[in-house]
Amino acid sequence: MIKAVAFVPNTPTLIGDLGVDHAETISALRSFGKEISGKIDAAVIMTPHFQTSGSFGVVSAAILRQIYDFYGFPRAFYDVKYEPPGDPELAGQIMNLGKDHGIRMMPVGNWGLDHGAWSPLFHIFEGAQMPVVPLSINPDQGPAAHVLLGKMMRSPQITKKLCILATGSLIHRLDLFQTGSDETPPGAQEYLNLCISSFREGTWDRIWNAGQELFHAASPEGDNLPLRFIEGAVGEKFKARILANEIEFNAASLTTVVFEEA
Repeated sequence: MIKAVAFVPNTPTLIGDLGVDHAETISALRSFGKEISGKIDAAVIMTPHFQTSGSFGVVSAAILRQIYDFYGFPRAFYDVKYEPPGDPELAGQIMNLGKDHGIRMMPVGNWGLDHGAWSPLFHIFEGAQMPVVPLSINPDQGPAAHVLLGKMMRSPQITKKLCILATGSLIHRLDLFQTGSDETPPGAQEYLNLCISSFREGTWDRIWNAGQELFHAASPEGDNLPLRFIEGAVGEKFKARILANEIEFNAASLTTVVFEEA
């Protein structure tokens, strides 16, 4: 049973000082966590930093290993600890549903929580007590499979009250960060604005039909596959609340959105 759904940013700068201040986003993540406190039993999170081929990956470990999959940051970033429990029972239910729906899934034992998952979770579920099941994106299976995977989370065969999370950036132009760009490209900003207005209107079509020029200008992280997962979880008709919409280094958006069924 789904009790909460959100699309959240995953930048490492949420958990350390790199000369940017994300007070609005951090406040939004913590506010969301307080809003759903006591209402859920576990979180399922899809991050573009966990990518598999052939099959969707499901981390079913009882204890999740924290992965520092970023490089060249100050020492303080690597001192942040966040190791919540996993949920093997829930992971098993998800994989069984995958078999029933013809979606290839596999348990992944050599993964845990990458920064794309634990940097927002650090603020949403402070104290690392909430059980978490990480899911991979799988470009091989395409957008439709990610939507179906999201729909599966609504199955009555899942016995726990879930928070469904997908992470990423609608603008993800790290090339601009590397060159120290003075402004976000107009096409990327237009794409972000289109996404925001679509969320507020409760429709997906404008996002998926934005056109290749705007899509490439923004280069959304994971080709928007995590957002497709959200689409399946909330359905075609939804309501959305934009909790924060910061941009860092003119290169990456930190849009934070809570979704509800209409």
